[in-house]
Parts: sequence; C-alpha cells; structure tokens
Amino acid sequence: MSAIQPLQIWHHPTRGQFPVLMGVFGDRERIRFFLDPQRKYACHISNAELISGAIARPEPPYLLAHSSDRTVIFSPDLNTLLPVLKYSSVDPGPTVTLGLVYARDTKSGAENCSFHRITIKPGSVTIAMSSTGHLRRLLDAHSLRGQRLEISVNIGLDPVVYIASALSQPAVKYGENELGIAGAIRKQKIELAPCFSHSGVFINHAEIVLEASIGNETEMESGGRASGLSMPEYLGYYSSTGRVSTLLVTALSHRVNAIYQTLSGPGREQSELLGVGVESSALTLITRHVTSKIVNNIVSLPAGGGHLLLVLQVRKKQQNDDENVIVMANIILENIPVTKHVFIVDEDVNPYSHSDVMWALATRFRAETDLYITRCLQGNPLDPSQSSLYIPDTKKGQTKKSVFDCTVPFRLKKKFRRAFI
Repeated sequence: MSAIQPLQIWHHPTRGQFPVLMGVFGDRERIRFFLDPQRKYACHISNAELISGAIARPEPPYLLAHSSDRTVIFSPDLNTLLPVLKYSSVDPGPTVTLGLVYARDTKSGAENCSFHRITIKPGSVTIAMSSTGHLRRLLDAHSLRGQRLEISVNIGLDPVVYIASALSQPAVKYGENELGIAGAIRKQKIELAPCFSHSGVFINHAEIVLEASIGNETEMESGGRASGLSMPEYLGYYSSTGRVSTLLVTALSHRVNAIYQTLSGPGREQSELLGVGVESSALTLITRHVTSKIVNNIVSLPAGGGHLLLVLQVRKKQQNDDENVIVMANIILENIPVTKHVFIVDEDVNPYSHSDVMWALATRFRAETDLYITRCLQGNPLDPSQSSLYIPDTKKGQTKKSVFDCTVPFRLKKKFRRAFI
C-alpha cells in the first residue's frame, strides 16, 4: 500500500477509446514537483506551507464564454467510451476513481471540488458521497428547493487541481472554491467553461468531462462474489455495500487526443493526495492555536492511507516545549476526525521515513511517560478498529486517539545526540 507507484500509461487498453494514465501521484517527490516545478522554494518549506500561502491569496477561476475545441457526445454509452477498470472481483462495476466533481449552489453561490467514486453499471451510473461532505450539503440544499444538482465530472487535470480538491476543513471551509487555491499555486486563474447539456460549468483543460445531475434517487451498491462487500478502500480493507446516489449523465466531451486518468483504491497515490489535505489542516490548526514556532514539518505517512498516521517534527527551544508539543498534538486529534495517531519526533529524525520514525519510537519513547490517550473522539468510520466489533460499546467512527511523544526531554537533549544522521 505504501510502496512508491510508477508513472505508467497504456496506449491500447482492452476497452474504451482513450489511453490510460496511472501513478501521477504515486510518490511524494512528484507531489512536491507539482507544487513547486521550478524549485523556487527551499526544501525546508513544507508542502503544507506552500498550500497555506495559496489559501491566503486565492486566484478565483475565470469563466469563459465558450470552451476550447472539444468533441461532444450526448447521451453517451460510457461502457463503450471509457476504459474504466474493476479493481477487484467484488467491485460493483467498472469505476471512475479520479472524477473530480465540480458543483455550485445556484442560490448561495457556494462551490465545491471533490473527487468521488463513480461506478458504471449495465443500466445506471452511481456516485458515492460522504454523508458529511460538502457535495452532500450542496445536494441537500438543492433537494430542499426541489432542484437537481447539476455537476461536471472532470477527468485528467493539472495535478494541482486534484491536490487542492483534497483539502478540507479547517484548511478550506464549506463553499470556498478550491480552484482558487490551484490558481494561486499556478499563479494563473483556472479557466471554466459552460457545459453543453445543462447550465453547469466544467474545468476547461480537463481531458474528459461527464455532464450530469444528482437528485434524490438512490440505489443499492451491489458487490460481486463476496456478499455485502464493495470496493477496496484506501485503508486496505473492503467497504460494505450501502445506498449510493444515482447519477444522470447527459453528455461527455473530450479534448483532441484525450487521456483517461485513474488511480487504484488502496495505494500510494490516494494516500499522498489525502495526506496533503491532512497536513494542510494540521498546519492551519497549529498556526491558529500555537504562538511559538517549534514545528519544523508535518508529514502524513502513506502507511495510514494519508489519514491515520501523522508525524510532527519539532525543535524544542525551552523546557515548556515538552508540554507544548503534546498540546499541539491534542489540538490536531480533536479537530481532524480522520487522524488517529500523532508521532512527535525531534529535528534530527526524518519524518518522511517510516524506519526513522520507528527508530525514534524504539529509543526515545516509554509508554508509561510518553503515551497520551485522548477522550473518545470522532474518528474515521472506514477504520475497522473503530467499531463495537473491536471494542464493545464503541460507536462506529469514534475512538480514543493516541499521541506518541518520541522526542527527547529538553533537559536531556545533549545526551541523545545521534551518532549518524
């Protein structure tokens, strides 16, 4: 799951009419390249800091009068056109995994970019949404007004658009347009264009776009041979089947020589994308609540799917920092539901290295003094340990979280000097 994924393209897939690209986000170094392609920023400036600067000075997207040259197909046969994959035998059907949904509230103007699993079945198309996500809030607002939510599903984008869409609260609030953050990173406004089959808009440079709408229609997501199971999730387990929204697709458009982009569920790509969001949220919280600058870096480890495991690399400057680092970790765990464990390490420990973090755990941690357990908090319902099956009387998606202080006490810093770095 956490191994680096190679960048690969298949020019002649066995189904569909477009080449297939995978592995774009399969390495943290690639993420950094997308955020800073000309290497203008020093390596000690983290990805989260680069994104934080873009959040502070967004470049709102620009709506064109007409799109660039595209081929448009109304009422498309997606099974014939798209080289969509099944990733396991229990998948409910071939699934689009990097379909970035762009939606806008026609009344309030609130906007949202987020990527969702879109499954193509023999007689329908479905979209999976979190019950607490921003897209669900937009859909509920339209449903209350008796309206369908018109959306575009954008496939094959500038990587920074996907990175920005992975951001969530508190880094990005409900209704804020993530495309403004992508525009700030690129120092160029992201262009939007009017859809061809409804009044929505799409991202003009997208390789392939599905135009669709969502209403109150739902259907049961059906798995394959293993009854009750759906697709493998990013944490490495199968999810359970449930009700999903039905997507009414009205058109497909694509650029000349378009490429279809996708990723697998449990793998480095999704972990790196999700990790950027967690790191940015953690930095937002630290900046908001902590006055002293003692955090050097924030790294979400891919072994936790980009969500569960967070490393804080700190530089203690005084005795009080022994306590300050614990306070910071607890603020993060209380305000980022998906994060479960925080490891705190010193500045001489490489936060990107699983081995180095485990070395710090082995030599700078004692459970009786350095392990801190929180009260029961909102967690990640996709983590199977956060259920009553694991610990009785546990509400699904709630858990006690952990802080592992793998730092040297300030008074002993000189006695824990590493022989090799």
